[in-house]
Amino acid sequence: MLLKKIIAISVFLAISNFGNTHKNYQSVTTLKNVAAKHKQLYSMSCIPMSIEMILKYNNKVSADYYVLQNSWKDKADGTFANFNGKTIAGLKFEHQFNIPRGNNFPITKLFKTIDEELTAGRKIVISLPSGNNFWHMYVIDAKTSNGDYIAYSRYFNENSPIAIFEVKKLVSDCKGTDILTYKDVSK
Repeated sequence: MLLKKIIAISVFLAISNFGNTHKNYQSVTTLKNVAAKHKQLYSMSCIPMSIEMILKYNNKVSADYYVLQNSWKDKADGTFANFNGKTIAGLKFEHQFNIPRGNNFPITKLFKTIDEELTAGRKIVISLPSGNNFWHMYVIDAKTSNGDYIAYSRYFNENSPIAIFEVKKLVSDCKGTDILTYKDVSK
């Protein structure tokens, strides 16, 4: 009788844990998945597009949220400064490293800041070169096994997300860049 009770309890616990594990697995949101489902709606809306990816990754807005891009449209003179100090859906954004690129740019400090954000579980919006005198925004997701970073984005009128695995090289080659970080102020 005791053995039957132990077996029944063990089976119940095993089934309960399977259900919880399965439920947790399904609720995991990855930045790669967010990028795959997201879109850049306008040719010049990569800044708000990246912020929308951050909001979606953090489950702050629905998958069909495109309010920022629809407000921005093809604004050609926008920068991260447009979002500095702004709180959107409980996330407060901060523009960092808004200083001239060049030999005196504190690249080591930039990479340390990115590492600290990733360690805290946050993603980072970064401006990277995308052709001659063109820049595009990406969201840094993680550190790679070789110590670099992987970043995701979307291009206007493209069906698939893009991934870059050499963020540090790109930043070093252009002698610096700025980033947009955030904190959850809703908790």
